[in-house]
Amino acid sequence: MKALCLIFCGLLVSFSAVAGRITMNAPEQSTTESGQTLCIYSSSSYTFTYVTKSKHCPYSKTFDTEDAE
Repeated sequence: MKALCLIFCGLLVSFSAVAGRITMNAPEQSTTESGQTLCIYSSSSYTFTYVTKSKHCPYSKTFDTEDAE
């Protein structure tokens, strides 16, 4: 019983450690006037923008849900 309790508590801690973060993929990509790449990751619940100097957006990126637009 004690081992089961420890496993359950461990699972709760691991889930709370990643709470508030979301990984999104397949962004829309455009180029700004300054030549930077604007990456827009969106879903039905969240929209995040990410600006990079690279020519391509990362396929997937993890964001804090508190930073959503």
